[in-house]
Amino acid sequence: MRPPRAMNESSVASPARRESPPAGLVLSALAAIETSATFRRSSRHRQLLRHLVQRTLDGASGEIKESVLATEVFGRAPSAFDPRSDTTVRVELRRLRLKLDRYYAQEGAGASIVVRLEAGSYVPRFEARPGAPPPVLAVLPFTFATTSGVAADTLATAEMLTDEVVAILAELPGLRVIARSSVAASLARSRDVRDIGAALGASLVVEGQVSAQGARHRVSVKLAATADGTYRAAHVYDAGAPNEPSLVHRIVRDLVADLALGAAAAGTLARAARRVTESHEARDAWQRGMYLLRRQRADEFRRALALFDEATVHDPQFAPAHAGRAQAAMMLIGLAPTPDPALIDVARSAAAAALALDEGLAAAHGVEAFLAFAIDRDPGRAERAMLTELRLAPADAGAHRRYAWQLMFAGRFDEAEAAYDVAMSLDPLDARLRTHQGLLWFYRRDYARAAARFERVLEIEPDFIVAQVLLASAWLNAGQHRRALAAFRAIAAHWPDDSIGALGVVQALALAGRLPAARAAWTALLARFGPDHVGPYRSAIAHARLGDADAAFAALERAALLRDMNFVCVAVDPSFDALRRDARWPALVARHGVAQVGAGAIPAAAGV
Repeated sequence: MRPPRAMNESSVASPARRESPPAGLVLSALAAIETSATFRRSSRHRQLLRHLVQRTLDGASGEIKESVLATEVFGRAPSAFDPRSDTTVRVELRRLRLKLDRYYAQEGAGASIVVRLEAGSYVPRFEARPGAPPPVLAVLPFTFATTSGVAADTLATAEMLTDEVVAILAELPGLRVIARSSVAASLARSRDVRDIGAALGASLVVEGQVSAQGARHRVSVKLAATADGTYRAAHVYDAGAPNEPSLVHRIVRDLVADLALGAAAAGTLARAARRVTESHEARDAWQRGMYLLRRQRADEFRRALALFDEATVHDPQFAPAHAGRAQAAMMLIGLAPTPDPALIDVARSAAAAALALDEGLAAAHGVEAFLAFAIDRDPGRAERAMLTELRLAPADAGAHRRYAWQLMFAGRFDEAEAAYDVAMSLDPLDARLRTHQGLLWFYRRDYARAAARFERVLEIEPDFIVAQVLLASAWLNAGQHRRALAAFRAIAAHWPDDSIGALGVVQALALAGRLPAARAAWTALLARFGPDHVGPYRSAIAHARLGDADAAFAALERAALLRDMNFVCVAVDPSFDALRRDARWPALVARHGVAQVGAGAIPAAAGV
């Protein structure tokens, strides 16, 4: 690989563009950046960005050089600065560029003025976006006009058609697309587009219907305004089958025209069109696999993986099938306490194969981000891959949620909150996402606010075990040991095959000062489930609560070495607050690539 071209003082300075927006608007945009969660704690990057912006607005962009920045921003003596040995300016410019990318992927997604700092230049560029906010669109599941006598797999093709339309629309700049999970939750309450719009914050709704006409199918698509329920556009398509690739692209192209997204959508549409396979068998297997990925069950993920394997056999050049294979493997990895190395290899090789064929596949970058963060523990590489996914699929709620997940476990709570807010705007009714927002407050040690979030989730989905466990954990860490003990005992009784309830009982007894009972409960838990099923991370939690620091550190070492998926939580998990004062803690987290979250980032606990 050819090394990147080094920046030099003659190449980095360029005059500001004439079409730049007024200076007052640029300075307002700069103020918004400086007060954002992304920049709030980074005084050095705020100072650097303000210097670059102000010099450019003053017409002095020609003076923005490495040597000048070293002196005026970083305090280097002019006579002593040597760019060959002191790379501070270049390193900090790269970091600033990454921060700006992060800001515009999250908090600044709707900003009217964009400050660009392109690779190879120290001079910022200012762009004005259209003043109107981007339209918010909800795509209802496409339905069959009649289900009588229609085979189940044929009915499923309408669902698959919906998935494909949503996936392409989510990649379009200047459009916000509500996630399918929230659309489904809204439909359970009402099918009136006005009610759907109010529940989801959507201004427009897409409705689709498929009808069989002999050997062919007719698909009608309507675009309705949620303010009054009137139709703004309607299209009818004739196709041999609802899963024809040309049909998907015709629908999306017409919606792009209806929404007046213009030239900004051209690149996305072109990329989507290039991802078509000529193999009917490959496309059919890929579609069925993507349908199964939405089912959120381990057996469905395994079936999806097999279908993606089949698709790549039929067409080895079909990049989306390789990306689907990587996604299915990633989801199976996330479900196991200690991931199967073979699945890690599948996810890694499949993502690489997908990107070698199509570097614009957002999902493949998402898998690379997950592997870098959770398996390789390389947070810098993970963030770069995550920001690439967000750039390629700006309206994908799942991508924003995964980015917030990474930020949260790195202890970057303000940035994680901003990322979760974006995800919530795209998926406002999803129980998992609401639970993750509560988890953020849990890790901030604001147990009262966390508990309130979990309780609201359980009002909607009473049997959601994750929210139940986290609510009991919030009570536990807030000192309400009896309440937590009763809740964990109920969880253990309701889900007897999962050790999480029994582990909570151990913790509650230990924190209540009932150590003999806690140790007996721990012994019984191990005898019932076995150490391998419990996993080293959960064992570390039990040992930490029981006051056995040596055993806790040993279990955490095993968790790290075995790539226990729970280990991503270790930087912020309150279960180990007692161990953070131990001299072994900094060495542990440094050795295994985990963020060292300082006392200032983890606030003192607030009660429930």
